[in-house]
Amino acid sequence: MRLKTYMSQKGALPRGFAREARAIVGDEHFSDREGDLISYSLDYWLYGVFRSQYGDLPALPSAVVSPASIAEVQDVVRCAGKYAVPITPFGGGSGVLGGAVPLNGSIVLNLQRMNSFLDLDEVSLVAESEAGIMGGNLELELNHRGYSAGNIPQSLYCSTLGGWIAARAAGQFSTKYGKIEDMVLGMEVVLPDGDLLNIKPVPRRSVGPSLKDIFVGGEGTLGIVTRATLSVHPLPELTLKQSFVLPSIEVAVDVVRQILRAEARPAVVRIFDEAESERYFPKIGRKVTVIFISEGDTGYTRLDSRVIKRICRENGGESGGTEPANIWLRKRFDIGLGPFLMQHGGVVDTIEVSALFRDAAKLYRDMVSAMKAVEGVLEVSGHYSHFYREGACLYITFAGFPEDPMKYYRDTWDAAMQATINNNGSISHHHGVGFWRIRYMEQELGAGGVKVLRSIKNALDPRGLLNRGKLIDDGK
Repeated sequence: MRLKTYMSQKGALPRGFAREARAIVGDEHFSDREGDLISYSLDYWLYGVFRSQYGDLPALPSAVVSPASIAEVQDVVRCAGKYAVPITPFGGGSGVLGGAVPLNGSIVLNLQRMNSFLDLDEVSLVAESEAGIMGGNLELELNHRGYSAGNIPQSLYCSTLGGWIAARAAGQFSTKYGKIEDMVLGMEVVLPDGDLLNIKPVPRRSVGPSLKDIFVGGEGTLGIVTRATLSVHPLPELTLKQSFVLPSIEVAVDVVRQILRAEARPAVVRIFDEAESERYFPKIGRKVTVIFISEGDTGYTRLDSRVIKRICRENGGESGGTEPANIWLRKRFDIGLGPFLMQHGGVVDTIEVSALFRDAAKLYRDMVSAMKAVEGVLEVSGHYSHFYREGACLYITFAGFPEDPMKYYRDTWDAAMQATINNNGSISHHHGVGFWRIRYMEQELGAGGVKVLRSIKNALDPRGLLNRGKLIDDGK
């Protein structure tokens, strides 16, 4: 199979950089071997994975550099600045929008050696870890001590703490525990010039704009997160599971709105449309299904469960028992269907957006309708996966067998994003921007918002060396 790149070619590294970087991290942690370059050439951007089956890679890095400490990260960043070498930070490579694709001949700065669990403060309910720790390992460390971070994304076992922060990640239990931006109290960040910024962990502060929030969601374009402090939660005393079949998406969305308005806080709420319900829960069939998982203090959890049951029944809900929730818990990390379809020539992807409750149901209808109208479509289905008092995250999966894969992929995304903008939604809830969503950013932020974001980038990284071509079009 002939290897090709279709976005940018591997650049030639200055000899001085290669020599100095090797001295910083050690020969065994600096690699320009083809096998390693291929391994770090893309993340889980599904169109890139689709193309990689045919030997087409979006880009190849010039080298893979794996530091083991904050000091080594600082030294590598300073060395890269000295030789004008672009850097692409890399955590677990689970991002789905190309945020870790090494464009413009950049090196990959692999943070996986920085994976230590550092401290747990049981009085304050906070834990500190290095940014390269895998989410599953972080959760195991906490569970062993009787706690949980509450952030359980589908990518739990192949994503890192730093990656969660970079993309503003959300876990499956977010309705109770929030997204990663609700959990991060403080962090250490290596800036583009190699200096270290220490944002101390405190619950709240009033000292001007939040510096923390410049880097949460920054996707490695503004600085490299090397360690962070998170709020944590004691493991729950009791977990209760329920499911209900409801008459329509519109009724289901409103039921969840009423539940949250009543101050119930289930950890997990998921509304499955007819297609996804049939796929997940064949005994229920092609009906709208909602699952709830409540957990925490025994008394609170029982009350939470009763409120959910009452409101569902008042709105015509029929109990589906605990089995649908158990099925979902067993299958929630399974992503096998996408790769299977891609191996047979299918183009598959997921799109997550968010909207206020007043727009959420219509957004679903319009997105599905617009995406199904694209030539080559096989299936479009959806579920709501994260809820807040004000609104929800809608998660759409699409698959097709088109004659022109890239045209189909782009047209389907364009249809989805336009439907989102038309319904006052946000074009991303937790997958971030990477390079694929850049062309929709002005519709999302407005010209003024893009200008502010670009000004921050230019102020922190005037040479544009950190994660070029991501988050905004920086012209590099």
